[in-house]
Amino acid sequence: MNRVSLVLFYLGLPFLLHSQTQNTTHRGIGYYSENPGYFAWDGTPVFLLGATGYHSWTPISRPDEVNIGEQLGRLAKVIDEIGSPNICGFVRCLPYDPMNHLHDGTVQKVLQPWLEMEDERYDLGRFEPAWEARLNEYLAVALNHRIVVSLEIWDDWSVTRGPGGAYDPGDRYGWNGHPFNPKNNINYNESVIPSETAACNAPFYNTIHIEGKENTVLHLQEKYVDKLISIAKDYPNVIINISNESRADTEWSHYWAKYLREKLPSRFLTGDMPSTNRKDGGGECDYELSPLCLSSDTIYDFVDVSQGVSRHELGEPIRQAIEGGKRLSVYRKAMNDAGKVRPLVVSKDYSRDAAGGDLVLWSRFMGGAASARFHRPAGDSPASVVDFQHDAIGRLGRFIAEVPFWQLHPDHDMIIELPGGAGANVLTDNASVCLIQLAGISSGGSLKLQLPSGRWKMKWIDPSSGEENDRSDINADDSSDIIDIPAGPDHMVVVLRKLNQQN
Repeated sequence: MNRVSLVLFYLGLPFLLHSQTQNTTHRGIGYYSENPGYFAWDGTPVFLLGATGYHSWTPISRPDEVNIGEQLGRLAKVIDEIGSPNICGFVRCLPYDPMNHLHDGTVQKVLQPWLEMEDERYDLGRFEPAWEARLNEYLAVALNHRIVVSLEIWDDWSVTRGPGGAYDPGDRYGWNGHPFNPKNNINYNESVIPSETAACNAPFYNTIHIEGKENTVLHLQEKYVDKLISIAKDYPNVIINISNESRADTEWSHYWAKYLREKLPSRFLTGDMPSTNRKDGGGECDYELSPLCLSSDTIYDFVDVSQGVSRHELGEPIRQAIEGGKRLSVYRKAMNDAGKVRPLVVSKDYSRDAAGGDLVLWSRFMGGAASARFHRPAGDSPASVVDFQHDAIGRLGRFIAEVPFWQLHPDHDMIIELPGGAGANVLTDNASVCLIQLAGISSGGSLKLQLPSGRWKMKWIDPSSGEENDRSDINADDSSDIIDIPAGPDHMVVVLRKLNQQN
């Protein structure tokens, strides 16, 4: 009996145990062969959608705070209600606790991967059995619900925030509380690695540059990654993200990308998420560690572009949606030029409530990303924010289920003219289907675009409700076509299908 089957057996899920033991060809998450810009589940193209009521590290490290079955079950219920083979759930999982006080308030005792000694220091050479069991439980329950897990190895916030870092969050927080800080483990002292850090070029990242067999810290870093690999390899619903908002240099990212490729089964997809708060899309500490550069780097199987299209980079929701859509097209072009098209992942969006949440969420799909997921709700957010997130992914999921997105691609050039202040994202096959997201259109106006000649059926969708507002037909000719935009909602989606060629 393999690890997944054993975990599911003890969780009371014998029906999946049977399928796991009998179906040895189960592929899980991978590329869609006909369009590798999108994921596939067992060969069927899928779009990944996620919402959350907790932080990515909480389910594993804070067992008293999260009931894994309830939390993943809530997301699964939304996905099940969508009822499409082309939609999967999506979550992030950081399996160690970054001790990030910004979002958690006072941090109580946590469950870390490493074995904690009586003096509250950690032995980085040994792992906590309760932690391993909980991570297995999380991944197994997610697999049972067909939820894809982005398993993150390192968290930059816990490495570069401390004495000498981007800022010092205080005792026990950030690098001060990190098990790899020499003050917090029994494996080495400050002669090996300092207890201070740095905003860029942090000592934790410099271990790969130290020569010789006695590189204690790198050896222990590799031991931790090996442990994660030994767990993750049994779960076909896992993709591996090297970092969360990394400020490391490109060599650090390359080191782990190569290490993972050598150790993991070939079916696994690995990528990275740079920190890009530079307003130009470049890496925060190393310009080359950016979504654009990673998109053209064939060592990666996907690129998590979350920070490159975030509110930190682009500001208000309409800019995140429209300028973010343009950036997604730039990243896709870089992949095309490099000859390796792969999914662009958005694993977190900070516009996560009714004030722009729908606009940004839909723009990820309409801009050509392979996933869309709300980030954590703010610590003081009411339960209604979590309710909104789950309702919102349900509305988008039902829309996606009706369109052949795997046959479409972004094409901003179809738009010739928009009303002043408006913006648009377009997904199309340039033949029979055209989806247009319009933002900033509350005053109405005219949309001028170039459609292939023929008769087209048109309908308007209100993303805030998922309801159709209007249906009509239009005749397209060789000149530009004009669509009247009704005054009303500021955000609408137009669906155009060529008659007699409907999908």
